[in-house]
Amino acid sequence: MRRKQTITIWILAAVGVAGLHAKAAGDGFIPLFNGKDLSGWAPVGTPEAFTVKDGAIYSTGARPYPSWLRTVNQYENFVFRFEYMTPGWYEGGVLFHAPLHGPASKLGFKLHLRHDHKKYGVRSPMAIYDVAAPSAIPAKPPGEWNECEVEVSWPRLRVRLNGTLIHDIDMSAEEALKYRLRRGYIGIQNIGGRAYFRNLRIKPLPDGGERWTDLLAGGIGAFETHEDAVWAVRNDTLIGAGNNGVAVTKQIFEGPFELQVWVKTIVNGNGGVYFYHDGEKGVEVQCFNTPDSTNPTGSIYGIAPAARVEARDEEWYLMQIFADGPRAMVLVNGEKVAETQALKPPYEGRIGFQLHTPASVIYYRGARIKDASDVFSHGG
Repeated sequence: MRRKQTITIWILAAVGVAGLHAKAAGDGFIPLFNGKDLSGWAPVGTPEAFTVKDGAIYSTGARPYPSWLRTVNQYENFVFRFEYMTPGWYEGGVLFHAPLHGPASKLGFKLHLRHDHKKYGVRSPMAIYDVAAPSAIPAKPPGEWNECEVEVSWPRLRVRLNGTLIHDIDMSAEEALKYRLRRGYIGIQNIGGRAYFRNLRIKPLPDGGERWTDLLAGGIGAFETHEDAVWAVRNDTLIGAGNNGVAVTKQIFEGPFELQVWVKTIVNGNGGVYFYHDGEKGVEVQCFNTPDSTNPTGSIYGIAPAARVEARDEEWYLMQIFADGPRAMVLVNGEKVAETQALKPPYEGRIGFQLHTPASVIYYRGARIKDASDVFSHGG
């Protein structure tokens, strides 16, 4: 009799679990965490910073930090739901639209999490870090679970905590948000605090309609090369080696556009990204991570020096170049460093990549370009 009752209970439990899964599938949400292990997630930096404890992802606070745990897949528009609980003092956050390299909270987004209710402006609990303070902080005290929902559907960003809407932002109208990446990983950040995360699930929404042209899709055959450098395309990376030289696209582009490229230099390496290039010369955006130089990284060479250096040698950094006629603006790792309205015509040309350090190498990864009419129509 006891065995029969046990089997009956097991069957009812299985039916219940199946029902939950069916409900999840029916409302479009996909589980991101199985409650047992970190399948579907990848540590970045410090593997010991995250484990599974009591059926939840546990942020251990292990050093060195910062580090983070990211999803294997990338997402664009979505509704993301999760629960978190802080056992005591905690500071960290949930990342979304995060890239694999660079400062995720500046290139993507960070929802700042803390254990308390104290207001710190744009660094308050539940702030969009360094950009937008929440309208309220309806968090529960340490030891209790909080329910959070993040909805991203470009250009709208909404965040709810324990049923209260605390953010409703038009990202296209916010100077600090409209240039950020619109696709990337979801992650849990470790900066030394301890917290639990469970019931992580996501419902993908239709994409926002970005239309990028991959400049490296055609391989090295899509470029003309000048001077002595040797250029090659490997996977999604253009590599220049040897002596000085430039590789320019055969295709011509005109504004308004946004050009994105990840760059990596050797120590004291020098290079540049060109636009409006006519085959001999163009407008150069400098790649030279030396603070005491005339035109450090991000400078519109000889026209608008970068205000500060936001990149380091031997690390990937993202360069975003916006151009429309006489206007141009450069962001490095999410920070605006240079702009001008004094470019001379013609306002069309090729895109070029330069190696300017003899006996050296430089890397340009993921180079792509898209129409940026929306940015300039909003006063970019």
